[in-house]
Amino acid sequence: MATIKLSRTSEFINRIRDYQIYIDGQKIGSIANGEMKEFQTTKGQHTIVAKIDWCLSPAIAFNIDESQTIKLKVGGFKNGNWIMPIGFVLIFIGYIFNFEWTLFVALPILATLFYYLTIGRKNYLTFSIIDIV
Repeated sequence: MATIKLSRTSEFINRIRDYQIYIDGQKIGSIANGEMKEFQTTKGQHTIVAKIDWCLSPAIAFNIDESQTIKLKVGGFKNGNWIMPIGFVLIFIGYIFNFEWTLFVALPILATLFYYLTIGRKNYLTFSIIDIV
């Protein structure tokens, strides 16, 4: 059988939640933060999608032969690993020191998160093909 080796990045924002993995619309398993898993599939054309709550990744199409292994990496939205911690720190500092400008500094960060949780929910997660062996 063909093999899919899937690795998940380690993230701050989605640390405690698992991604659900779907191939051709069928759930094949889940993957935890920083984990690497192998999934078996049949040869041919397939699409793979990762989901977390109501957010998901764009579908990635690939063609795989019987003896091939495809290596994929899945993670959160671009720069999501540092956007949220910085936003929380700015809001916390502003609250503690009563800075009036805190909301204006944190607003772009909050707007980015709002985008990915609403309109951009189908791009919240990212897939990348690392190698086909």
